[in-house]
Amino acid sequence: MTFSRRRLLIAGAALTAAAACGHKQPYTPPLLSDPAEPLPPLADRIGLLEKRDNALIGLYGLNLESNATVAHRDNDMFAMCSTFKAYLAARVLQKAQRGELVMTDTLYVDPAELQPNSPISEPKAGGRLPLDELCRAVLQRSDNTAANMLLRAIGGPPAITEFARSIGDERTRLDRWEIELNSALPGDPRDTTTPRAFGGGIRAILTGDVLDEAHRRQLEDWMRGNVTSRMRAGLPPGWTSADKTGSGDFASTNDIGIVFGSNGERILLAVMTRTQSDDPKAPALGQLIADVTTLALPTLRGLA
Repeated sequence: MTFSRRRLLIAGAALTAAAACGHKQPYTPPLLSDPAEPLPPLADRIGLLEKRDNALIGLYGLNLESNATVAHRDNDMFAMCSTFKAYLAARVLQKAQRGELVMTDTLYVDPAELQPNSPISEPKAGGRLPLDELCRAVLQRSDNTAANMLLRAIGGPPAITEFARSIGDERTRLDRWEIELNSALPGDPRDTTTPRAFGGGIRAILTGDVLDEAHRRQLEDWMRGNVTSRMRAGLPPGWTSADKTGSGDFASTNDIGIVFGSNGERILLAVMTRTQSDDPKAPALGQLIADVTTLALPTLRGLA
């Protein structure tokens, strides 16, 4: 006897929904026949995940070698939350590349300006931190005080919108500072992007000519060291990512970056989610990000 892929998918989705309700238990799939039965279309499987978590999923994926793509709500508007910090660090590096900033220059950490989730900057309150450490803090630990310090250094939130336009991203806009930008009110255009637009921007800063090789490598190295990654939990063994996460109200949960395979594969993934409910305190959807990653990769790799 062998497993039916379609039946296993449905059974697995039902089990995960039960687990989400607090009934977590090991799952042994039933032995079924018909191994050749095709999987449902990817959109249908993503739809099952949306129903499971009462969520909206925005997905844009691109295999940078084969140009295979996947997309779901890829032009819908989602709150950026902390994913904007990838553009922030890239803009700082760009200004350093042009001689407008020096990465060893330091900024004062004002105790009066401390924000929640500032694990690197808060212990340095009253002291100074160099630009390179601030960039590392925003990319790897999503430090909010560090983000506001860097934003101030480049001209505030409008500078992120301007940077987005300069690299071909016509949808991303940043209007507010941390932590107000995470309110993610449904329908509010402030501090938003789309998976396709931001995915294209990430591709530009990590693989294009926005930065020279040395600064592009520095950005990638910082993002590979991201400790908040959600998509990595959905990657095959031996794979990793250079990515940036974000989360906010209404279960806004995002992860955008490039994943790297054990055989040199490079795949761009932009996954953005939010609840379909009207509850601003709905829990984050980190597991959903991993599940979407697992679901999308075989198609992007030409295996499904």
